[in-house]
This record gives sequence, C-alpha cells and structure tokens, in this order.
Amino acid sequence: MPRKIRLGPAGNPADYSGPSVNAPEFIREEGLSAYECQGTRGVRISEENAQKLSENAEENDVWVTIHGQYWINFASAKKDTIEKSKDRLFKAARIGSLMGAHQVVFHPAYYSDRSKEEALKITIEGIKEVVERLEDEGIEILIGPETTGRKSQLGTLSEIIKICQEIPMTAPTVDFAHIHARTGGTLETKDDYLKIFEQIEDELGAKSAKNLHAHFTEVEFTEKGEKKHLTYETDYSPPFKPLAEVVVENDFTPVIISESPILDKDALKFKEELEKLGYKF
Repeated sequence: MPRKIRLGPAGNPADYSGPSVNAPEFIREEGLSAYECQGTRGVRISEENAQKLSENAEENDVWVTIHGQYWINFASAKKDTIEKSKDRLFKAARIGSLMGAHQVVFHPAYYSDRSKEEALKITIEGIKEVVERLEDEGIEILIGPETTGRKSQLGTLSEIIKICQEIPMTAPTVDFAHIHARTGGTLETKDDYLKIFEQIEDELGAKSAKNLHAHFTEVEFTEKGEKKHLTYETDYSPPFKPLAEVVVENDFTPVIISESPILDKDALKFKEELEKLGYKF
C-alpha cells in the first residue's frame, strides 16, 4: 500500500450494518482508506474472519490497525492483572497480524499507587515480554502504546516516547484529544501541533513523525482529563484545521483515525479540510 495520508473510523462506519470483514469495501466506497478494528471490550473475531478482513483490506487499499482491550494495565498493583495484560496484548497482536493490521493500539497502564517512574519501569518490562514472545513466534506487527486522556493513566507523550525508545517493534499512537484533555486544553495552534511532531522526530526519528499513527476527535474535559468525545465542529476543541495545515505543509503522511461519536462521518469532514489545503487523495 502506498504511503499517503489515510483517514478512517475507529470501528465500523456509522451507517454500516454488515460484518467487520466486509467493512473495508464500504470504507473505500465512501472515500476513506483506514480502519481501526475495535477489540476494546475483547477481541472477538475468528482467525478465519481475520484473514478474510486482511484480504478485503488489501483489495480495497484500506490500512488496518487494531485497538486492544481497555482493561490492559501493565502497572497494576495486582500481579495477576499484569500477567493477564501481557496475554491480552499478545492475543490482540496475534489476531491483528492475521487481519493484516499494521499496528496494535492500546492504553498501557494506570499509575495506581505507584510513582510515575515506577509505573513506567514496570510497564516497559511487561511490554518487552510481549514483544519477545511475538518475536519468538514470528508475529510481525507494531506495538503502539497510546497517549492517554486521564491524568490517572500512564500515557503522556514523553512516557509513550520512552516506551518506544526502550522496546523494539514499537511505534507511538498519538491521540490528540487525549493530549489536549490531560494538559488542560493546550492544542489550539499550528505551533502547538508542530511541537508534538518535532518532539517525536527529535526522540524517535523523522520516519516516526512523518508516518505517525494518530487518533482525532474533539473532546470535553475536566481538571482530571478526558470526559467524553464530541462530534466535529462543536464549541469544543482541539481544532482540526491547524493539524491539517501542519500535516500538509510538512509533507507528513499520518494515519488519522476518527474517534468521534459519528466516526467515518467526521473522518470525511477531516478529508474535506485537507482537500481545502490542496491535498489530493
């Protein structure tokens, strides 16, 4: 699949009622080219259907990723939860590889009662074990720890970058709404967005910044961080237009997944914003 800006929904499109294996055709027909299969409440696709999804995605030039379970927590106070987290991430990666997914996205941990430094150290150790198991079994897929939206969660941009520096087979997943929410609304201008790309480039390399896997939606937040996702063009933020300008002006080719309540419908609005800036899909 050629590298270009790709947009798509987090889950099946809003007006699509068929099985997930056939979603790529619907996504292509409406003018989008990415699909993040949702395993947030459990990965429930069979191996046979995962392989069918891979074939359909390849045929329709749709870039597939998978989101792992919400209850992954590599810094839990309970050893059993950490072991289950390793297994959950491994299973999501394994089934993701069968569906042709390029990256498995997941929220890495909660700080729990640990210091932030200890939580990060334990999280890195746990994810390393999963990556080693994947390598041992010849499973090829990027592990994509995601920036998180609540201050109780491990997942600042710096923490995600640190994980990716320490562990092979990893790449950051940047959720702009989550960064915006947990920092009290700091993403408003082109320069605000550009600083994120520059930090990634400085610490992980130019390719990581150029080919970033990202999530976008507007968001409502409180002093604790993210509250809920919102549809595009509300009175909330972060704004998409300055992000679009940064991407086009710097020739970046990210995959941007819409996590708004109306998913693909807002992804199409993102596409319109990029086209207004002269980008040709």
